[in-house]
Amino acid sequence: MKEQIQQLIATGQTEEALQLLVQTKPDAILLQARYNQGKKQYNMGLIEFGEWSRIQAQINYAALELAGSAKSPATHTGTGHTPASAEAPSNAKKVFISYNHEDKEIARQVRTFLEGKEMDVILDLDDLAAGRSILEFIQESIKKCDAVVSIVSGKSLQSGWVSQESVASMYAVWMADKKFIPVRLDDMVFDSKFQIMALKTINAKIQELDSDITEIRSLGSDARDLEDDRKRLFDLQKEFSTILLKLKSIAMTPINGDNFESGMNRVVASILAM
Repeated sequence: MKEQIQQLIATGQTEEALQLLVQTKPDAILLQARYNQGKKQYNMGLIEFGEWSRIQAQINYAALELAGSAKSPATHTGTGHTPASAEAPSNAKKVFISYNHEDKEIARQVRTFLEGKEMDVILDLDDLAAGRSILEFIQESIKKCDAVVSIVSGKSLQSGWVSQESVASMYAVWMADKKFIPVRLDDMVFDSKFQIMALKTINAKIQELDSDITEIRSLGSDARDLEDDRKRLFDLQKEFSTILLKLKSIAMTPINGDNFESGMNRVVASILAM
């Protein structure tokens, strides 16, 4: 039952997973009601795609936890197992790179290194199709990958998109057996003053957006794009401490400067050990 629920969630069949879960876990009825309400609101246009995706992510993780699978990821036998959701043409490990665009050069170096080890790498610079939803791309990429390599830096930690990727990966909301591998470019995550500085920066961005949204509305238009940006920053503001705590609890391999090759070799070893 546990494995079946995990597989259904991994393939995007949350509704079917909840139907199965309520048979053994009566508390799942509340999750089912929340899912149905969110789906109805989205279909009626009452909430944006980003909000509906966040609701699904929270429900997916809660369902996995209730089923007992969030704390017991599927074990790998070391025999080249590939998740059922992966659609790679070979047995190559599929890796999604999460990063801030200001760190794009190092992200490209990471991609080149992993591809040199015969891995299938998803990097949005090349793989994000024009006109496609960014959040949808992140979701699909995390679903299909075996591992997420998250490039952590002072810049990435203040990025709304990167924080969503990191939270999704750390909590395994789209699939319970993902490997989350953070690598770091600096020591900002360990700096006690960084959190204060970053939160002030995020708060200033939110205030600026509030001002712009008010002005746009006064001109007789809506500001849904800015409201979505504000929502991501607001979520980041709330989750910032959790993100830092989780990152500090995981061994983060340094890949800056002379550490790059040795650090990336450890990353490769971790992925191949799955």
